Amino acid sequence: MSYLYLVLKYWRECIIAVLAFLLLICLFIQNHQAAEIKDQKRLHANYITQQQLAAEKSKVQAAQQEKVWAEQITKAEQNYNAKIKQIESDASDAQSSANSLSKQLSIAKQRLSAASRETVIEYADSSSDILESCITEYRNVAQKADEHAADAERLSNAWP
Repeated sequence: MSYLYLVLKYWRECIIAVLAFLLLICLFIQNHQAAEIKDQKRLHANYITQQQLAAEKSKVQAAQQEKVWAEQITKAEQNYNAKIKQIESDASDAQSSANSLSKQLSIAKQRLSAASRETVIEYADSSSDILESCITEYRNVAQKADEHAADAERLSNAWP
């Protein structure tokens, strides 16, 4: 009861003490929240810095990858151009061989009319053998062309 008597007697001082205590609690909470905000701002700044570094690193890696791809494309183009030149050279050689063969066949036709029967038979046998060899080569070339077309289609379909 004496506590109640003291509280009632000094009610103003008690209210001031309670308010002072609440003020201290509010100051503590405010300081704690201010420290938390500082920490969050620091963490956010670190996060932004890390993201910027990661973005720059990604840009550098992308530029390096683009450079590698550009080099590969350039090398492939150079190889392609070299192969085209070789194919054109081979085609030119084949054309000159075909022209030479045509000339030889023309001369053989002229001589065939005056040749003996055995020579004509031998000529027909040789022509048959040559024709059979050509047919075999044409089949092989056609097979290789079909295989190449299938490979090209497979690579085209597999490319992302």
